[in-house]
Amino acid sequence: MSDRPFRLSIIDYLNAAPLNQGFKHGLGWEYFHLKFHYPSVCADRLRAGEVDAGIVSSIEYLRIPGLRIVPGLCIASPKRVRSVLILSKVPPEQIRSLALDTSSRTSVVLGQLLLRERYGVTPAIADMGPDLAAMLEQHDAALMIGDSAMRAPKQDLFVLDLAEEWHAWTGLPFVFALWLVREDAPELPVPGGVAPFFHKSLELGQSQLPAIVEEARRSIGWTKLELTEYLTENISYTLGEAEQKSLGLFYEKAVRHGFAPEEKPLRFL
Repeated sequence: MSDRPFRLSIIDYLNAAPLNQGFKHGLGWEYFHLKFHYPSVCADRLRAGEVDAGIVSSIEYLRIPGLRIVPGLCIASPKRVRSVLILSKVPPEQIRSLALDTSSRTSVVLGQLLLRERYGVTPAIADMGPDLAAMLEQHDAALMIGDSAMRAPKQDLFVLDLAEEWHAWTGLPFVFALWLVREDAPELPVPGGVAPFFHKSLELGQSQLPAIVEEARRSIGWTKLELTEYLTENISYTLGEAEQKSLGLFYEKAVRHGFAPEEKPLRFL
């Protein structure tokens, strides 16, 4: 037993809400200390050893040494995700400049891979805050993620749903994020260690989906039906064989294009 709490980085995005629900409502309160971050900040804190685990962009598994994956869990999209989009004033093959919302590093890599390999363009990129009007004022297209992408007005724009594009290209789901745990994280004095808590938190989240949907309805503006569909059909939380195969393919492409140093096998808790 460590004499310090297990520091857990929590992402307050809708797609992560079911994974977080148990922890946010007291699951393992005697063991866990919660910290709330954007996905990119969560990755930086994990790298620095300031947190022990977090829901982290899947590309970061290749970039941060000494991590283990919580088996069986992820944030994936079987086909269409609706919350990771390239919104463009021109057709995809004509995009010459792209503004990036850098909140999610996996989405930034995926968007550029799709444009390069699927549409044959390598646009100039610029990091910007998730303000669509400002992004499109200066650039042909904008990559937006999460709740900002869900709220963004889309009329008169070309819309690329990145998970849908990946599925059409590869036939596979896309894995956006993983629960990643540092190798030097504290051991918990319970049977099975820390891993069962992650699964239990999701179970609680899925059992409390109506409450999650009601909270999101007020902030995002979608209907209850749209939000329920998003959390049950557009997003999947199972890291199965197809998801692992997809991760391998994504990692191979990311390394080939210089977005990560080298491939490595998936190592689990």
